[in-house]
Amino acid sequence: MSEEGNVRGYSHSSLERVRLREPVFGIMQTLPLPTLTELAVWSGYDFVILDCEHGVVDETAHVACLQIISNSSAFAAVRVRPKDFGSVGRYLDFGADAILLPDVQTPADAVAFVSAATCGPRGNRSSTRSARSSRYGMAARAETAPLLLAMIEGNRALRDLAAIATTPGISGFIIGPNDLSADLGCPFEFSAPAYSAAVSKIERTAANAQLLIGTISHPHYPTERLLAAGHRLIIVSSDVAIIRDGCKSQLAAARAALARTDIPRP
Repeated sequence: MSEEGNVRGYSHSSLERVRLREPVFGIMQTLPLPTLTELAVWSGYDFVILDCEHGVVDETAHVACLQIISNSSAFAAVRVRPKDFGSVGRYLDFGADAILLPDVQTPADAVAFVSAATCGPRGNRSSTRSARSSRYGMAARAETAPLLLAMIEGNRALRDLAAIATTPGISGFIIGPNDLSADLGCPFEFSAPAYSAAVSKIERTAANAQLLIGTISHPHYPTERLLAAGHRLIIVSSDVAIIRDGCKSQLAAARAALARTDIPRP
């Protein structure tokens, strides 16, 4: 990507690496706080997903988060709400490098997703010369297409998976483990045969179509297994999970120290 068409202050080495099918590690950010974004990129995460599905939606704060990411080597992704096609172009205008669309169930959903990210005449994304993605009109729109990641989260999608995968413009699949397992009738049972078979089918289909694939790592599907199966977008954790687990572990350590200490009584 040329300097002229790049809204970012730094080369997006992480974005370039994942396009070359090298593994990258990211975080799901549900709280739109720029300080959390800073902590993520300074900690070395390769990408940050701003979550509009289960997180707090604050566009002004999200733009501030995107500004921070653009001055790092990380890349910015946004998970919009299901079938919220209007937000696809909007967040691309704000400067997102990738969009995750939840619960893509049919080839028609995939076509609509691509169309929402594509300006006319091939798509229905509104054109503008004053968006942040083009430095408010001071640079040309970047020629490199954004990553469009279809989240596979339901049984219906499994039936049409090959057609979804071959939709022109779709860059990859993200497996949504919680919703997928629930729709298969085995909620949160990630070792269930139905879930394992579904994941294997998604992985095979992505490989056959030469698509990127990723998901969140967890004990049933650790990072080593995901990497061996071809996953290159590894979601390590979320901001809430990291803060929650850090709070709990620090407090547990303090209370354990108290239990080990013989405190003199007055």
